[in-house]
Amino acid sequence: MAGSRLTSFGRGRGPLVAICVFVACLGLWNAANYPTGAGYDAGSHMQYADGLIPGWKLPQGTGEYYTPPGFYLLAGSADWIAKQLGSGDPDRAAQVLNIAYWLGTILLVAAVARELWPGRRRIELGAAAFVALLPVVVETEAMFHPDPLSLLLSTLALWLCVRTFSNPRYMVALGVTLGAAQLVRAFALWTVAAVFLGLLAGRRWRELAVVVALAIVIPAPWYIHQRVTYGGQPEFSQPAQPTPLPHRFYVGLGIPGVITKPYRSHHLQWIPVAYDGLFGDYFGAWIWHSGTPVGKTASVTTPTAGQRHRLVLQGLLGIFPTLVALAGWVLMARAALRRPQALAVALLPAIAILGYIYFAATYWTSDGDLLKTSYMLSAAGAWALAFGFALDRLRGRAWPVVLALLAVCAVVGLPFLVY
Repeated sequence: MAGSRLTSFGRGRGPLVAICVFVACLGLWNAANYPTGAGYDAGSHMQYADGLIPGWKLPQGTGEYYTPPGFYLLAGSADWIAKQLGSGDPDRAAQVLNIAYWLGTILLVAAVARELWPGRRRIELGAAAFVALLPVVVETEAMFHPDPLSLLLSTLALWLCVRTFSNPRYMVALGVTLGAAQLVRAFALWTVAAVFLGLLAGRRWRELAVVVALAIVIPAPWYIHQRVTYGGQPEFSQPAQPTPLPHRFYVGLGIPGVITKPYRSHHLQWIPVAYDGLFGDYFGAWIWHSGTPVGKTASVTTPTAGQRHRLVLQGLLGIFPTLVALAGWVLMARAALRRPQALAVALLPAIAILGYIYFAATYWTSDGDLLKTSYMLSAAGAWALAFGFALDRLRGRAWPVVLALLAVCAVVGLPFLVY
C-alpha cells in the first residue's frame, strides 16, 4: 500500500497546482511584509526604476548604472500605476510583480521536464518543488530586484531551445528571449553560452545563425551606449582589480565557518560564500540585517545568537538537497551527451559557476560584495531539473528514504522562507 502511494507521486496536475498555490501565497505574504528597501542595493534599484518611468532617465555613473534597463522598465511602470491608484508604497508593486516571474519559472521548469522526459513525473515535480523551496529564490523574489525576471527569461530560453530542436519555428522566439534577457541582467550571458553550445553540438546551423544574430542585435544598443559612455567592458562598466585573488579563493571550502559562521564577512572564498547565499543569509538581507547596505564599506554588525542558530540550521539542512542536485547534474550531463536537445540544460550550471568565478575574481571587493549567489540565479531552473533528474533515478528502498529526508529538510526549513 505504501509503495503504491509513492509510485502515484506526481500523477495528474494536482501536485503542480498545489506547488503554484503555495508559491503564490508565500510570495504575497513576503511581498506584503518584506521592507521594500531591505534587499540587495534596493535604494539604487528603486531610484533607477523611478527615474526611468516616467522620466525616461538612466542613472549617470551612479547606483545601478551598469545594469540594463529591462527590469526597471517593467518595475517602474508597475510602480507608476500603483502610485496613480493611490498606493502609499508604490515601489512594492515591483515586488508583487516578482511573484508572477516566480510562478512562470516553476511552470517553465515543469514544461522543460515534460519536453525532455515525457511521462517521468518525478523530474517535473521535483524541479518545480526545488524552485519553490530554494531559499535564494524565495529571498530574491521578495526584493525589489531584477534577478527573478532574469531567472524567468533564462528558463524560458531553455524551454524554447528544447522546442527548437523539434520545431525550428521556435528559433526566432529563442533569439528574442536571449536578447531580452541580456537587457535585464548581463548574467544572462551564461544562458546565451549554454544555448549556443547546445545548438552547435546538435548541428542546428540555421537555427544557430538566427538565434545568435538576434541575441547580438537586440541588446547591442545598450552595450554600445555603455561602451561609448563609460568605456571598458560594456557588460560591467567598472575597472577590473589589478591584484589577483589568492589561491584559496578558488579552492577554499571555508570549513567549519561555512556552517558555524555563515554570515558576512567570513570565509571570503567563492564556494562557502555561494553556499551560504544559496541556503542562508550571508549578507544580512533576510532574517538578520547587517546595518550596512550591501556594497558599502562601513562597519557591519552580526546576527543575534538566535539568528545565528537559525543560520547554522539552514546550512545543515542545505547539505542533503545540494548533494542530490549535484548528483543529478552529473547524471543529467552524462545523459545529455547523447541528447543534444538537453545539452543546454546540462551545460548552464557549469557555465554559470565559471562565469560567476570569473566575475567575482575580476571585479572583487574586500567585503566580498560581488560574491552574491543571486548572480547565478539564472541557472536555478537548470539546477532544479538536475535535482528532479536525480529523484527520477532512485530505485527500490532509496526512493522513500531520500523523499523522507528531503521532506524533513523542507518542513524544518519552511519558517526560514517566511519573512
